[in-house]
This record gives sequence, C-alpha cells and structure tokens, in this order.
Amino acid sequence: MSVFLRLYSFIWKRKWPFILGTIPMILAMVLNNLAPFFVKWLTQAVQDGQLDQAFNLVLIFGLVLVGSNLLDNIAYFITDRNMVGTSTDIAKTVLTHIHNLDFAYHTNKSSGKLISLMKRGDDAFYTYYDIINRQFLNITVSFIVMFTAFARLRSNYLIFVICLIAITVFVAYFLVKINIRKRQLFNDADDDVSSARVDNLVNFDTVKYFANEKFEQQRFSDLLAIWYKRLQAYFFTFRYFDGIIGNLINIALVGIMFIAIKDLRSGQIVLADFLLVTTFSMTLFPKMMNLLFSFRELAKRHTDISSYLMLLDEEVSVKEPVHPQEISEVTGQITFDQVDFAYENKQLVLEDFSLKIESGEAIALVGFSGAGKTTIAKLLMRMYDPTQGQILLDGVAINQLSKTALRKIIGVVPQDPLLFNNTVYFNIAYANHQASKEEVFAAAKAAQVDTFIKDLPNGYETVVGERGIKLSGGQRQRLAIARILLEKPKVIIMDEATSSLDSASEKIIQKSFWDLVRDKKEPRTSIIIAHRLSTIMQADRIVVMDGGKIAEIGTHQELIEKDGGIYQQLWSLQRNGFIGDGESDGDKSEI
Repeated sequence: MSVFLRLYSFIWKRKWPFILGTIPMILAMVLNNLAPFFVKWLTQAVQDGQLDQAFNLVLIFGLVLVGSNLLDNIAYFITDRNMVGTSTDIAKTVLTHIHNLDFAYHTNKSSGKLISLMKRGDDAFYTYYDIINRQFLNITVSFIVMFTAFARLRSNYLIFVICLIAITVFVAYFLVKINIRKRQLFNDADDDVSSARVDNLVNFDTVKYFANEKFEQQRFSDLLAIWYKRLQAYFFTFRYFDGIIGNLINIALVGIMFIAIKDLRSGQIVLADFLLVTTFSMTLFPKMMNLLFSFRELAKRHTDISSYLMLLDEEVSVKEPVHPQEISEVTGQITFDQVDFAYENKQLVLEDFSLKIESGEAIALVGFSGAGKTTIAKLLMRMYDPTQGQILLDGVAINQLSKTALRKIIGVVPQDPLLFNNTVYFNIAYANHQASKEEVFAAAKAAQVDTFIKDLPNGYETVVGERGIKLSGGQRQRLAIARILLEKPKVIIMDEATSSLDSASEKIIQKSFWDLVRDKKEPRTSIIIAHRLSTIMQADRIVVMDGGKIAEIGTHQELIEKDGGIYQQLWSLQRNGFIGDGESDGDKSEI
C-alpha cells in the first residue's frame, strides 16, 4: 500500500471530524479569495462616483473577512482533533505491530535507529497532514477562484498561468526527487549517529571498564563526519530548489502583469479588470511559491513518514493461527517431536530433538556452550518456530495456540533480566497487574527482594533506572524470580536464574522455587537451565545436550556413574558448585 493511501486509511477512521472540519475550511478559503473582486468592484464604484456603494462594499468586505476568520478557526479546531487523533492511532498501531514482530527482528534491529525512525515519522506526520489537507487545499481553492476570474476576462491569462504552473511543477518534480535521495542518505547517517549515542548511553559502564572513552569519541566523531557531509549535500538541494523555482514564480508574476498592462493599453480590459488580474497575481503567485516550498518540505517528510509506516510492512514470520485452539485445563505436559531448528537457515542448532516432559516434572538441561539449551526454551515460547517437527503442550501443537495464551501459560526467569525504568513495585507487579499489594509483597519476600528494598531510598517506590542499572545482577534476578512467584505459571523456565546470587540467598530462593514447582495441589512443569548442582541435582531428569541432540538422559546419580559420559566430564570440571563449561553467559552464542 502506498504511503498516501495508508495515511488516509488512518485519517478516514476519524472521518467525521475530517469532513466537518474540511467544509468550513473550504468556505473560509473561498471567502478569503474574494478580495481581488472587491478591489475590482470598489474601483468601478469609485470611478463611477458611487461612493455610497463603495462604502457598503467596504462594510461587506469587512464582514467577509470576519466570517472567513471565524470559519477558518472553527475548521482548524475540528481538524486538529482529527490530526492529533490520527497521530495517536498510527503510533499505537506501529507499536502494536512492533510488539507482534518476531524475536529475530528485535535481535537484528538497532534500538537507536528504531527510536530515531519512529520519532522522525511521528514529527513528519503533522507536517504531512498540514501540507496535504490544508495548504494544498488552500492553493487549489485559490487557483479555482482565479481561473474562474481569468476565464471570464480573457483566455490568454488562463493559458499563461496553466503553462507556467505546468513547467514549474515539472521542474519541481525532478528537484524533489534529488532532494528525497539526498534525504535518505542523510537519514541513514543520522540513524547511525543515533545508534552510536544509544550504544554509548546503555553501555557506558563497559566503555569505562575498558577505558575506551577516546575510542568511542573517535568512533562517534567519524560517524558525525559522514553525517555532516550528507547533511550539507542535502541542504544544497534546497538552494537548487529555491533558486530555480523561486525565479520561475517571479517570471510568472511579472509575465502576467506585463500581459495585463498590454491589454489595458490596447483597451482589451478596463482599469478595474487590470487591478483584478494584478491583485490575484500578487496574492496567489507568492502563495504558489510558498506551496512549492512546502512541497519541498513534504518531500523531506515523505521519506520520514514512509519509513515510519513501512514498519507495518515488516513481516511476522512466527504467525498467529487463523483459528486458535484453547486448552480447557492446562496440565503442563510438553512434547518435542523430532524438532529441527537453525537460526537464519544456518547450521542446525537442534537436530531430531525429541523429548516428552510429563506434567509437574522438573527437567534440567545441561551441556557445553552452543549445545542448544536456550534455543529449546525460545522455541517453547514461540520466539521462533521449528524448521521441522512440532512442539505440543497438553497434546496441542503450540503453533495452534495464540502466542498470548501460550506465553501466559509459560513463565521465564532469564539469566540477565532487564527491568523497566520504573519502580521496584511496578517491576514485580508487571507479572500480574491484578495482584493485590499483599500478593506483591509476599512474592517479594519469598524471592528475598525485601532484604535489599529496605536499604533503598524510597523502598518499593525506588526507580531502578534504565534496564535496572541501579540494581546489582543478583538484585535484578531476585526481582525476576519474584515476578514468577507472583505470576504462578503452569510451566516455568529457569535460565541460569540464580547464577548471580550468593549461596545463602540461592538456598532460600531455591526453596521458594521448589515449593512452587512441587506444590501438591497444583504442581508445575519446569525446565531448568543451570550449572549450580544444587539446582540440577533436584531435577527429576537431567537432559545432557551435545551438538543439538540429546546425548544422555537420567537422574544426577545415574549420569554421574556413567563412565566416559559428558555429564561425568562436566561433573569433573565442577568448581565451587558450578559446572565449568564456559557457559555463564546463558548460551548467547546460540542467538
């Protein structure tokens, strides 16, 4: 869909403010363009000595101006509601679509570029709306009135104006194409600068750890040099436009006045008609010049708004089912049936992976880095879809469940939880917006969050900073665990969830976790990716991954007694309660 049509599909959702505002706007524009006629009529009245009639014409003209102003303000008041409302509709639709886009899209997209693109697009909408729905309409009404007046005088005025407009628009078209091309190049450079800014702000601690301030300043300076060069080239297209188009409009103005003087001298028109032509020319041609300059601005904004709206064309590869199924009573039985998976059609990360996890069973996944453990969790959450095979939850293929319903069933505690730049309370309650304060506090206490909250300046109302930067890694993990304890999902995935905790804290949190999982009334299925033996040893079964396949499976005791097995090797590498396979980063190499 073209940008223009897509834009109007949003505008038309609020059609009545648009229609009801456009009607008085057109009436105001028509009244506003009657000034040259009043000049003509006043001239005739004065020449004929009819001063009373001239006085009446001045009064009527005053009422026309007042009426035009009132109608114009009413029109703007109504259409402003349409404009602001449409802007919010687009912003909500774009954000919704971005939420629906796959995990892979976000891992490959720069947040800085995306934020820059959305901000420019939102700003561009207001300019785009004003130029198309107001300025274009204004000049169209003005020229219709002028063409009507010129056609009633002599056709040569009309022909001259039409020819000059055609030439001007033709030249402007090619100049605008150059402008758009240069704008796109500048936008690319601007996105790179924005991305570098965000990277430096988010990763400021990494910059300081490696004392790379000078390096980052030089990198940013190099990007700014490209940005500067492209911005200058972009600005230069304006000078072309202003010089060529401005002089074409000036030629048109002088030309039509020259024709009018020639006709006045030859007696083809009278003085009143001459004043009509010159007044129209001196008011409308500057309007046309401003319009073409606005057209130039429109071209600039077109690039911004088209990139903004093109976000809606980003394809969702992990699609919602057409007719989603529902599980009437979730038990948490999970089946991986001959699952293959490869990231972006590269080498298989999982190959012929089959595993059945019974309801309420606790499964631990272990293996060297890149074995496919975290990929299993991502596939279960439908961050990706298998290349081959299927995954079932209680006998229903998960691609037949809505993604929202599936993710409400499954809760995840990641190794490196990222928090909202909001309060501690908000970040815990995010798991369940309907939870009472007592339930939030109970979850926080169970996850030992309350042990450090009392030392925070504002307790539960302390803002944790962007991505939770004000908290330590262990504190962020406790908050993430508190979320799960509050949410109480039927299936729980623990991805190195206690790796940043001290042994004492881990022991308490593990008890809370196992109390939740082993609840006699409502046991929960759990998948644990961990290296701490205290976690792994309590699992019902341990699945050892190697090269995307299951290499071994059994209890801790069974596997440790298997001579030459991978698990036995991992056990021998144990240091201080960890399995030292170099995978403390949570399988990031798999992504």
